[in-house]
Amino acid sequence: DIFAPLANRLGIWQIKWELEDLSFRYMKPDAYRAIAKSLHERRADREEYVASMAEKIRDELEAHGVRGAVITARPKHIYSIYKKMSRKDLPLEKIYDVRAIRVIVEEQTQCYLVLGLIHTMFRPIPNEFDDYVAAPKDNFYRSLHTAILDNRGKTLEVQIRTWEMHEHAEYGI
Repeated sequence: DIFAPLANRLGIWQIKWELEDLSFRYMKPDAYRAIAKSLHERRADREEYVASMAEKIRDELEAHGVRGAVITARPKHIYSIYKKMSRKDLPLEKIYDVRAIRVIVEEQTQCYLVLGLIHTMFRPIPNEFDDYVAAPKDNFYRSLHTAILDNRGKTLEVQIRTWEMHEHAEYGI
């Protein structure tokens, strides 16, 4: 109730997520275990899927002159999943960002180029796009977020940001 929101306000996401997951684990152990078990059972499939999607995106970026982009898997934190499930009254299967990748590029203009390429490759999910680059959050968080459907109907969240945005998001102001 105190330290996680404070870390959020300061933009120290790493500490915020850790505090939330640790607190959730002890405050609602059954809900925590249910989500963790569901995520763990499908972990190998998720990791293989994310790796293949990252490779497809990397190839497309390089084909369009975006060199040096770093693409990594982005773990979804358990408390964040729980909050979204509760807020939207959805089962885990309907949470689009359980599978997620992050694309880090050198320049802000590349963020939008990458977004356009991803939306050309895959179908964007309506109402699942946020532009925190043009309109940063109150704690100065900046990143592009989109969710897409691949050719098999699987969902994937993609975050796109520069190294500067990434440093700020991970470690705060």
